[in-house]
Amino acid sequence: MRLPIRVYTLSYFISGRFASSDAFLTWLNNPNKQTLELAEAQIVVLDPQAKLQNVSQPMVTVPKGQIVAVGLNAPEGETLLSLPSRAELAVLYTPRYVIQGYLHPSGDVALSNLFNVTEGIFVPVTHAQLHALVPTREVSGDTARLMMVNKDFVDCYHPRV
Repeated sequence: MRLPIRVYTLSYFISGRFASSDAFLTWLNNPNKQTLELAEAQIVVLDPQAKLQNVSQPMVTVPKGQIVAVGLNAPEGETLLSLPSRAELAVLYTPRYVIQGYLHPSGDVALSNLFNVTEGIFVPVTHAQLHALVPTREVSGDTARLMMVNKDFVDCYHPRV
């Protein structure tokens, strides 16, 4: 499957297509897979003052430890993951972005305990809105049906009230 995805790092926004035939979300949370490959990649430098603005490459490799979030807007993205029906609107703060969307704790798990019980380093956020904290090119106000957020980059989160 060549799933269109958007990758957000602290310095770059990279759009392209997931280049593996493996299941995307299994790959993303697999601790034995250290990178994510994107075909037909467009790399945008987020710093509006940078002289280099964008680069196109047939293939790029992104170390997963550098990924803050991965956005999926394709309808097939929603079928990739079976989420609990319970959804709580939350705000997640990262060093470069504020992400608002629905977290999906299961059963009676408190939202504040979600990261403690979620396996893998990426947590799903549905109907996500991403806002840049500092001036950037192209990403502020991005939305995604499903956004996988790297828990290691989340400084804090809370329910949206």
